[in-house]
Amino acid sequence: MFDVVGKKWIFLGISAVLILISIVSLIFQGFNLNTDFSGGIAVTYAIDPDQNADQMTVTGIESIVTEALGKAPSSVQLSGDNEVVIKFGYDNDLQTDDEIANYSTEKVDAITTALLVAFDNNYQSVSDVENSTVIDETNTNADENMAAAEATEAPEATAAADAATEEAAPVSRVTISSKDEVSPSTGRELARSAIWMSVLVCALILVYVTIRFEFVSGISAVIGLVHDVLILLGIYSVFRKPIDITFIAAVLTVLGYSINNSIVILDRIRENTRHARKQTYGEIANSSIKQTLTRSINTTVTTLITIVLLYIMGVTSIKTFALPIIIGIIVGTYSSIFVVGTVWSMWKDSGVKEKAKTASAGKKK
Repeated sequence: MFDVVGKKWIFLGISAVLILISIVSLIFQGFNLNTDFSGGIAVTYAIDPDQNADQMTVTGIESIVTEALGKAPSSVQLSGDNEVVIKFGYDNDLQTDDEIANYSTEKVDAITTALLVAFDNNYQSVSDVENSTVIDETNTNADENMAAAEATEAPEATAAADAATEEAAPVSRVTISSKDEVSPSTGRELARSAIWMSVLVCALILVYVTIRFEFVSGISAVIGLVHDVLILLGIYSVFRKPIDITFIAAVLTVLGYSINNSIVILDRIRENTRHARKQTYGEIANSSIKQTLTRSINTTVTTLITIVLLYIMGVTSIKTFALPIIIGIIVGTYSSIFVVGTVWSMWKDSGVKEKAKTASAGKKK
């Protein structure tokens, strides 16, 4: 028999374990913050490979950049057919603006050189240039005499030859499209703003649900939202997934989706409460969850199909946005069905028991 409220300690126990793991991970491991929050550099490269085209993948470029930096980048994202966005953070021991600027220039040059070696067949390394310079110097006098004679005898031919040489010069296969720097202070401000936005959303939802239903319903809905956010953050902390501005946008999206499912259940609870006779609040919540279960599951499945396909077929930037939404939808559906209604019924039934105890104590006096 369908009995969510009757088996509440099982479902609440699962939530409690997941939340506990999340909190422990957040305390002792923290987040893998992207440069959007920790500060760093984001460089966009346009790459048109004429060799090693099979390395034009996130994994391939991560390997190249890791070797160049001496550490793994914060993130690598492919954008379109030939653009790649590489983000990496500053070292913790950098203090002054000059040190940060020098570090930025050094690392960007190292990444650019590594990408040129990997993808540009015409790129000459420093050692190649030095060797060719030594060879050229052995014939300097002869070349100068020959060039002078050619310039004297046929200036037009020399100009035409120079133009042909410029035209035939190989075009670099790796170019920097843009370079953006995020200071640590800017990153901290973004993190602070993200936290306040989430708190504001929860507060506004509490006000809305309280006005539309009642205060207990509002508190139950907010508990469900906190449940969803904590578990989502915990998953990203445990598995060291990078967190950036896109993740914050996804979290806010999850909050909106989760509250929608909760509102449906709370609305049915309100309707059933009006017509209830001798039912307890637990029985009302249980029947309301059962009546809305099919709708909740169908809505979740249809939404998940779309988001999962988007994750599978989308580029890296789309996947970064879709993954937390997938996790959030699953967790949000669980909280709407197994947490929100149960918390509401426990709160209301405890109020009834408290009134009964007060009344009983008054009669004994």
